Amino acid sequence: MKAKRIFIIDVDGTICEHVSNEEGAEGMRVARPFAASIREINRLYDEGHYICFFTARTEEHRQVTEDWLERHGVKHHSVIFNKPRKLGPYTEYHFIDDAHVRATTFKGKFTPFVKRSVEIDAFED
Repeated sequence: MKAKRIFIIDVDGTICEHVSNEEGAEGMRVARPFAASIREINRLYDEGHYICFFTARTEEHRQVTEDWLERHGVKHHSVIFNKPRKLGPYTEYHFIDDAHVRATTFKGKFTPFVKRSVEIDAFED
């Protein structure tokens, strides 16, 4: 049996065109969907993986975001709002967890996962 994964996926720039919080709910309401990304996410959901969206959109954008996901048929289990934003001097996300975590930078399309050796920041032993 293939291991089930939890996918934590950004919204803007990943499943739809990037819309900033400053553009507001109207921009979010009409954001252009990325059909190929949505198909891949729905495939992962159908395979039994857990799909969680993690977005810098604020709680005030909850309804427009959930409506958009439903209107575009994006299958998911949950949405977490208020992700810290990359602003000013803060340019990189660094997740720390006691569970095994893998991070993948989205570069415009979902493709098969491959194993690569890369340099990472890690805590000293």
